[in-house]
Amino acid sequence: MTASLLAKCERCGRTYVHERYLVCPHCGGLVRPVYKPRWETQAGEGVWRFSSLLPGIGEKVTLGEGSTPLLRAGRAVEGDLVAWFKDETRNPTGSFRDRAAALMVSDALSSKQRRVVLASDGNTGSSIAAYSARAGLSATIYVPEWVEEEKIILMKSFGARVIVDNKSLDELLEYVEERSRKEGLYNASSTFNYLSVQGLKTIAFEIYEKLGSSVEAVYLPLGSGLTLLSLYLGFKELVELGVMGKVPLLVGVEPCGRPLYASALYNVSPCGEEPLPGLRYYRPVIYEHVLRLIEENGDVVTVTRKQAIEAAERLSRSEGLFAEASSAVGFAGFLKQPLDKSVVLVTSHGLKSPEAYARARRLKFTEVFPGVTKRLILEVLTNHPGLTGYEVWKKLGLNISPQAVYQHLRELASKGLVKVVEEGGRKRYYVEK
Repeated sequence: MTASLLAKCERCGRTYVHERYLVCPHCGGLVRPVYKPRWETQAGEGVWRFSSLLPGIGEKVTLGEGSTPLLRAGRAVEGDLVAWFKDETRNPTGSFRDRAAALMVSDALSSKQRRVVLASDGNTGSSIAAYSARAGLSATIYVPEWVEEEKIILMKSFGARVIVDNKSLDELLEYVEERSRKEGLYNASSTFNYLSVQGLKTIAFEIYEKLGSSVEAVYLPLGSGLTLLSLYLGFKELVELGVMGKVPLLVGVEPCGRPLYASALYNVSPCGEEPLPGLRYYRPVIYEHVLRLIEENGDVVTVTRKQAIEAAERLSRSEGLFAEASSAVGFAGFLKQPLDKSVVLVTSHGLKSPEAYARARRLKFTEVFPGVTKRLILEVLTNHPGLTGYEVWKKLGLNISPQAVYQHLRELASKGLVKVVEEGGRKRYYVEK
């Protein structure tokens, strides 16, 4: 049983006390918590500085999330355009999802729950795992099989139980929602819990704190659309309180391989490439709400995988900001369709997903990430078993010597990951099953 927080569906008027639905299961309307907001910041840590603009939750768990830098763009932006980077990589687990985790885990703790369950493509799972550890709760996280190893390592390091499944993220989200309803578990999946929106909207409050009403546009990765929805509601709240003059234009940037919103609004066809991790949604539960918001107060830009990675490289080399490639799509969208006085949201740290750099820009990036070369060697041998060391080196195409590849192969063999077989007087390598 969850603690008593009153929420109401904007469409049919149904009220919810113990449930945390973001979308009303009866009519599909958006569910909003009921409270009386006022603009003031308070003493305290993390997102709880904005308690006067958040639903009342008894226990308050924090790891010091939020209050992230808003940096004036320098060499990465050319010409006379003015832009800022909201650097969410500085959050405790390296992503903006910590803001949402603070509220959801606090709510679960206040509700005397002992375990939270969720489906995630990585960052939300890492955040919930960390905050659950802080609160003394256990966490079970369902992830698609394509989620990066680095994010799974993070989840497990915080003590979470991680279940890797071959279903899509949309399917796992639905499964967790059904399971949580039947078993009375606390569902911390971001698009199924309205407190995730309440946590993420604090980004809008911090942008206003630093820049006032001078911001004309905010660029952000689109994904499911949850972040755009959250920022809109945060800015709108400030407008309704008479603090801001208007909601900035919200520019969602999505992969050309799966242009969910661009296809509906502008008839954009898929470009044929697989989206980066973190952006692989088919039809999120909040789809119609986000689509309406974009039509009324936003825009959509599509970018290629290459453009996203080039934008991430530009951030790191020109601004000192190392962003996950799927996080850098916001900047890629800005570069493609720039507007003056814009904030670019940088949502998560590059070390949470270095594989995209290694595969797309091997000559420049592979050597930066220890361990990536070994994973690439295992990938080559999985696809081409029985190669010699020299053949592995040729297949890799990396800017390293054959001797370095042989050293990697010896280390993989010593760890039991690779088997060496003498065939015709030559050593051939196989991945151990």
